[in-house]
Amino acid sequence: MQIDLYTKSILTVIAISLLTIALQNFIPVANADKTKIQRVAICDLLNGRCAVVGEAIQYGGNPANVLLTQNYGG
Repeated sequence: MQIDLYTKSILTVIAISLLTIALQNFIPVANADKTKIQRVAICDLLNGRCAVVGEAIQYGGNPANVLLTQNYGG
């Protein structure tokens, strides 16, 4: 008895679906943590200089936090 292409295709789809259902509980869910701060450093790879957060005065005289970098280019 020879199985036709349609039957093989349907059985393959069913097998993949069952495998997906069986494995979905083994893959952990990735959740973001809103309670912790992730610190990030923006640094130059060649000399190790890093950008820092500083304070600058706005036009109205109000202070604002800014990312301070130094330009070494021409």
